[in-house]
Amino acid sequence: MRAVPATSRIRRLEQTLKESEARRLAVLESAIDCFIGTDAQGRITDFNPAAERTFRIARKKAIRRDMVDLVFPSDLREDHRRELFAQPAGDGFDVLGTRLETRAVRADGAEFPAEVTVTCFAIQRDVAFHVAIRDVTARKKAEETLVRLAAIVESSQDAIIGFDFEGCITSWNRGAEHMSGYTAAEAMGKSVLFLMPEDRVFDYTRCIADLKAGRSLANFETVWTSKSGTCLDVSLTTSSILDGNGERIGGSVIAHDITARKLVEDALRKANQTSMYGSPIPIVAADTRGNVTVWNGAAERAFGWSESEVRGKPNPIISVEDQDSAAHLHARMLAGETLTGIEVRRKRRDGAVLHISLSGAPLWDENGRVRGMIGFLTDITETKRAEQALREAEEQFRGIFENSVSGIYQATEDGRFISANPALARMLGFDSPQELIAACSDRYVVEYVEPGRRREWLALMKRDGHVRSFQSQIRRRDGASMWVSENTHAVHDEKGTVACYEGTVEDITRNRELEDQLRQMQKIEAIGRLAGGVAHDFNNILMAISSYAELLSLKLREAEGTRRYVDEIVRATDRGSSLTQGLLAFSRKQVLSPQVVDLNALVQDQIGMLERLLGEAVALRFRPGKDLGCTRVDPGQVQQVVMNLVINARDAMASGGEVLIETANARLAASGSATAPEMQDYVMLTVTDTGCGIDAAVKSHIFEPFFTTKESGKGTGLGLATVFGIVKQSNGQVDLESEPGKGTSFKVYLPRVEDQPMEVRTELPAGAVAGHETIIVVEDQSAILDSAQEYLVESGYTVLKARNGLEALEVAAQHKGTIHLLLTDVIMPRMSGKELSEIFVGLYPGARVLLMSGYTSTFLEDNGHGGNQKHLVLRKPFRLEVLGRRVREALDGEPLEKISDNGVPAVSRYDRRARREQTV
Repeated sequence: MRAVPATSRIRRLEQTLKESEARRLAVLESAIDCFIGTDAQGRITDFNPAAERTFRIARKKAIRRDMVDLVFPSDLREDHRRELFAQPAGDGFDVLGTRLETRAVRADGAEFPAEVTVTCFAIQRDVAFHVAIRDVTARKKAEETLVRLAAIVESSQDAIIGFDFEGCITSWNRGAEHMSGYTAAEAMGKSVLFLMPEDRVFDYTRCIADLKAGRSLANFETVWTSKSGTCLDVSLTTSSILDGNGERIGGSVIAHDITARKLVEDALRKANQTSMYGSPIPIVAADTRGNVTVWNGAAERAFGWSESEVRGKPNPIISVEDQDSAAHLHARMLAGETLTGIEVRRKRRDGAVLHISLSGAPLWDENGRVRGMIGFLTDITETKRAEQALREAEEQFRGIFENSVSGIYQATEDGRFISANPALARMLGFDSPQELIAACSDRYVVEYVEPGRRREWLALMKRDGHVRSFQSQIRRRDGASMWVSENTHAVHDEKGTVACYEGTVEDITRNRELEDQLRQMQKIEAIGRLAGGVAHDFNNILMAISSYAELLSLKLREAEGTRRYVDEIVRATDRGSSLTQGLLAFSRKQVLSPQVVDLNALVQDQIGMLERLLGEAVALRFRPGKDLGCTRVDPGQVQQVVMNLVINARDAMASGGEVLIETANARLAASGSATAPEMQDYVMLTVTDTGCGIDAAVKSHIFEPFFTTKESGKGTGLGLATVFGIVKQSNGQVDLESEPGKGTSFKVYLPRVEDQPMEVRTELPAGAVAGHETIIVVEDQSAILDSAQEYLVESGYTVLKARNGLEALEVAAQHKGTIHLLLTDVIMPRMSGKELSEIFVGLYPGARVLLMSGYTSTFLEDNGHGGNQKHLVLRKPFRLEVLGRRVREALDGEPLEKISDNGVPAVSRYDRRARREQTV
């Protein structure tokens, strides 16, 4: 066998050395991490392109400089020099490595978090250091973002596990299932120790101890065991779980799988110590034609083809649709360009598509010509999925934030907005959240109407860390005030310091207005009940005065001068009766005679009289609505409403003006309806004046009885109270629109009916009201009882009298003859008129009943005094002449005539049909 010449062997060795050096340089030049070489004294001997980009300094300026002084901040230099650059003590070949996370500094002074790995090579006491530095700023931010959002993103790939202080698992998300292989059903109730190898139990003990002490762990690295037995490198972030009382009851952990990252880091650390075939990162090299020349074990595991299957052939991981883009990247590397972090798609042998981060560089021969290319392929499929899930979660919660009808914000402790949604900006009168944030530098001082509420808000936040349904009055941008309800909580950082406030704001101005209206209505109702009671008692007094005045008038001759005084007494009692009727109208206890009417015709009949009331200084216009519907009301009461509103308008125009009366059909929510109101058809009557208007303070009292802004002696304060009572008793609504100096408009809404009005005229027949029957009169007021007895006796009747129901039954039992009629008051002590009438009719089946009361038939039925349709009701106060006619009507069994309570015939053309009313 012929010996190989020494020169040839040397050339082959040199060639092999050059190729090895070329591969080493290619790895260094194309690496995305910083690789720095130093001598034994720490002076820089090598500085790759990644280091130039990261530290923003050219290689030629970095060579021979002290590495520690160049890359570390001044406060860390001495410690790192001792920790990282310790030299081995032994002889021969030795390799020592140190890894830590720290801070690095760029040439311009900017600091950044870095992961530093220092490897020391000692060959026969010839020492050198190899430093790998990775800028982990992006990784740190990504990890912090994932930790912050993991609690709300169910699709997170991280494991999120809750447990009590005994280590028993209480929650287990999908990320935990995916990472460990255990389903939630398999994990729930177990101790978290089942995830940890025996040599890592101390990590669990430390986590529990820190959580019990109120300390959290962030980025704590340990090892878990999956269901398949595989060990996983994980980074843990822990926090305490509090109960409703703020007591710690357990903890939560967010576990991030860093196995792939660990493998990449390990591969980078060993890249210059081992061949690329030992790298955990898939490394593929190809010649200028694209045929594979290197295919390491990591590439085989990642893509499924062995090196023997692909060597010398086109790269099989490039799909047909990606061939053009791949060819373009190859052309760039063959042209001498180095690629870093290019995202591409590549396929596995089973057809699965992987997302790859590609870094590549050209390979040079000894003549400086490109002889191929090398690529480092990192699988980022899971990262891309996590990013997509994160984007979807952000879009979902951004949509909720942007489209919420409630205001949502984040603010600093001193009141500066960090973020706000469009609803809050609109609520406060701004066009956009950006405009709101720029304009409101101090939300609490500027916006609270009462600064004391801000201090109360801050005190609650300091004490409890949150506020719930905190109601306050704030100012909009235009200066208008509004009521809001606020829910806010403090957000703490990992150190327990308040990072910001987060909260929601709801506009409750309308709710507050409705509450104020409800309180006002309740107050008016209370006043109405008082007014009704006073009016009822006063009616009895007026009844006594009027009755005795009538009896006295009957005994005087026409020629006697004193008869004029008696007539004046009667007229005075009539005026007093009209006053009490106003009170009863307000309290909705007056008797109504509802009829179907045409509102246009009703108002038209009043125009002449209203013009005389207004005088020449005030113009009156009437604008009747077309196709106006009908309404069922008491015509006289509605005319009183119109007259009172017109008089009120006249008094508001001391220097003259104009009153406009309008009618129209309307549709609005029914009175007293709930949150989802039922719409109802109404007939609307509007009275508008050009007077002085009404301010807000007066508006809140405008319908209260005896409230007036007129001078003493120029008003009773019952006009608008009467309007309010009549409209409400007619199941209608009344609204007021007014501003000082801009006039006033009252809108009265009366329920619309489909019936049509009929003209009915009733002639009064002549005839006396005298009789000869026996009547028992029951009344607890002595004056009314005695006057009624005297009048009826003079009219020819036999009269028995009693002061209450029990006495009436005794009197009736002692009477030997027939009793034809029971005339009784309704409201009496011990026994009501209704109860008495039921007993009396049972004892005397042929007897008739006539009731006396100052209340409405509805009121009587509500209080158990109605329901017998053959009973007539006589409204107090009444003339004795009316009493005589109603007694005769009751005894005869048929109405003699329609007659008003003061004895004047009631002829109306608004009656739809002639009806016999229970209430007269």
